Amino acid sequence: DNDEVWIGSSLGGNTATTLPGRIDEVAIYRKTVAPERMAARFQSTRPDPRLVEIPDSKLPAGEVLVELLEGVPAKTSWDFPRTRPVERWTQRSAGWVGLPRRYSTDGLIIDRPAPFLLRARTRVHLAPGKYQFVLRARNAARLSIDGRLVASTGFLSRNASGHEAVPAKVKSGRSDLVDLSPGHNQALVDIHFKSDASKDHLVLLESFVGGAGVRTELGELLVGFARQGQPFRLLSPDTTRSTGLSETEWDRYVVAFEKHLAVHNDQRRRSSDPLEQEYWQRRHRLAREMVQPLPLPGTDASLAAVDRWLKAAGATGSDEPIADDHTFFRRLVLDTTGVVPTLTEIDWFSRRPAASRRQDAISRFLADPRWADHWTGYWQDVLAENPGILKPKLNNTGPFRFWIHESFRDNKPIDRFVTELVLMKGSRYGGGPAGFAMATQNDAPMAAKAHVLGTAFLGIQLKCARCHDAPYHPFRQEQLFNLAAMLNRRPLKLPKSSTLPGGPPSADSLVKVTLKPGDSIEPTWPFIELARGDLPREIQKDRGDARERLATLVTSPANHRFPRAVVNRLWKRYLGWGFVDSVDDWHDQKPVYPLLLDYLGRELVRSGYDLKHVARMIFSSRAYQRRSRPASSQADAVRRPAAPIRRRLTAEQIVDSLFVVSGKSMRTEYLTLDPEGRRGSNTFLNLGVPRRSWEFVALSNERDRPALALPAAQSVVDVLLAFGWRASRPHPTTLRDGTTTVLQPLALANSSASHRTVVLSDDHILTDLLLTDVSLPELANRLYLHILSRPATPEESDEIVGFLTPGYSRRRVAGAKRHPPTSRRLTRVSWSNHLHPEATRLKLALENRVRAGDPPTERLSADWRERAEDVIWALVNSPEFVFSP
Repeated sequence: DNDEVWIGSSLGGNTATTLPGRIDEVAIYRKTVAPERMAARFQSTRPDPRLVEIPDSKLPAGEVLVELLEGVPAKTSWDFPRTRPVERWTQRSAGWVGLPRRYSTDGLIIDRPAPFLLRARTRVHLAPGKYQFVLRARNAARLSIDGRLVASTGFLSRNASGHEAVPAKVKSGRSDLVDLSPGHNQALVDIHFKSDASKDHLVLLESFVGGAGVRTELGELLVGFARQGQPFRLLSPDTTRSTGLSETEWDRYVVAFEKHLAVHNDQRRRSSDPLEQEYWQRRHRLAREMVQPLPLPGTDASLAAVDRWLKAAGATGSDEPIADDHTFFRRLVLDTTGVVPTLTEIDWFSRRPAASRRQDAISRFLADPRWADHWTGYWQDVLAENPGILKPKLNNTGPFRFWIHESFRDNKPIDRFVTELVLMKGSRYGGGPAGFAMATQNDAPMAAKAHVLGTAFLGIQLKCARCHDAPYHPFRQEQLFNLAAMLNRRPLKLPKSSTLPGGPPSADSLVKVTLKPGDSIEPTWPFIELARGDLPREIQKDRGDARERLATLVTSPANHRFPRAVVNRLWKRYLGWGFVDSVDDWHDQKPVYPLLLDYLGRELVRSGYDLKHVARMIFSSRAYQRRSRPASSQADAVRRPAAPIRRRLTAEQIVDSLFVVSGKSMRTEYLTLDPEGRRGSNTFLNLGVPRRSWEFVALSNERDRPALALPAAQSVVDVLLAFGWRASRPHPTTLRDGTTTVLQPLALANSSASHRTVVLSDDHILTDLLLTDVSLPELANRLYLHILSRPATPEESDEIVGFLTPGYSRRRVAGAKRHPPTSRRLTRVSWSNHLHPEATRLKLALENRVRAGDPPTERLSADWRERAEDVIWALVNSPEFVFSP
């Protein structure tokens, strides 16, 4: 026909369907070219991602070699040729509870093609004799020794029903072998080695991961062995140092494995993107050329930069005394890590030289990896991260929380953070920023994302421009959809559902409608007053990509609003008041201390958009280090006192600090309603076992079915909700509801989570302290330091001593044993069987166990232990515990 012929592109040059390279030669044929001829002409300059095979004879000594093989057919059969591995690492033992994440060349989490194969090989020296081997896996796995298949497990089947029977509990019947986890299979085999004592045995383990219609999860995979008459241990080349497989030992191994895996992921991620890092270094050099520093005012040179600007502006509050060291330290640790300091950290701080103590603490805790934990919950609210663990509902997103956490763990420059968010690449369900692109059951998901980006990074509130022109802001509906079209990378038609029902508004209405359903809105930048459309060529990689253009316009050094909006968020978070109090809506807002805001914004840009650089400047200032004031003292919107205001801790800070006080882990269920892993990620997510509050999610039991309850997780979520945490985030927000309610003291005093903090079980960190030889005044002091981060006053000490004196000398119980923590809260109930009556019975029994809490230690006499628990309860429930000092 007489139509255009597009070569190397389609859809009008859309970047998603355009070859990002050069075409060397073009040939047009009148008929179909034979595949053999095309194959003969094919050439590629792309390096082969597969690794060179390591023969069995050259396996690393003393290590388990682990490899991942892709290109595995999605069928329930082992009959396929093995490909070369694409990833490889070594570890000490044949036990796994997770796999390293896969990262793109941008350093983003991406998915592996499923299914794939895990292959582990090692050589083990075993003396002649009778042994028992155990193989445990969620999916199909095979264990071979010296080339002979000795054990295997079956393939994981997909499930689409809830009416299956609840599987029977598989007990090992041995104290040295942890019970089989629900949803897993095992094979136990007896092997008699009669060979020469000097022979090493070649062990090969293969296991499928993922498959058609199921989540790509490993579960628990392990190979254990036990010589006749000896306990079970994890298989390891060094059999003298291998880990035992009792419940306590396996739990300890799981914790160590997960910590090692986090470090391993850090190393892989930080080395995966050298070209991307080089690009951002060039951008930051350009930014420093474009943004010049602001000279400091000629005030007292002994003051920190922040204080000099405040003094020059005539800020009040300079007569407010500086907080004492203990107050400063608790405030700093809460603001950097999100939890109260431990006794060890307080002792470290007290031993530092007085002259450098505070700066030493600032340096240490800015480098603390818990910085990421504290920031993740904040950005989940601001960016409306809203994953659902059960069948997506309105405005559910993917779990991009893991990308947020990794970004702050790496101290990623904030301009790169925003750019990656806008580009929405990586894994959708595995934790990458592609999850931000999702807004299920939303008629215009990119308009929802444009609203989020405007409030988060530009201080532009576009909420009321979704269905009409904003009546109280100078923004038209077209401007919101301009941004949405840029995110969409092509013109966007206005849906009828995004318009006012019932026809146009009356002439005297405040609401104006300037778009009609079906109107096409172009992908153009609507806020020229913030950043001009012309950008330096070095900034934008693909000038034809409207989404990338939006990212560069938001983060361009020429956009002065972006760094100031970010700095304003930091200032308000750390001092309780902002240069612009409404951090996500700057309309008609005149900043307080505008020169200081400008100075800090420039410092952010010139530091390479390093949030920690600005945070250090704030923490080092007298303004931050002064005694806090009540919120009522900030009524003056022109010259606010240069001091922090007293603020209640966030829900996450309160809950996480409770677990720091007890020294216990949360030990909840997996955050999934399909622990067997037999459904896909598009309907059932598994967000793992949380260790910090930001990892929780709405528990999705609106059906109110007991079998779908997660009692241990619910006990923590109840406290979070009482203090303002949002289980569901269908829209962005920065300031949560701070209303004081009767539920808050009740949750702190009587909830199951706070009960675990108070009860002195054998795994409570204070139990050992209370058993040591220490005077009662010193004990009272340590309790105050541990819970409230300050010494007890003489009056407080006397009160504690008087209360704990009866029975103190007889508090130790001779011969009492330490009991391990309560058993792992794994359940046989899953979506596949939740409609069976047995599922309800099991969940109700679990709920009763959670409500009962941890058993108290028997090493302390019951009467005196209860007295000590009363002291802990009183300190935890004091107002001082829930407010930033």
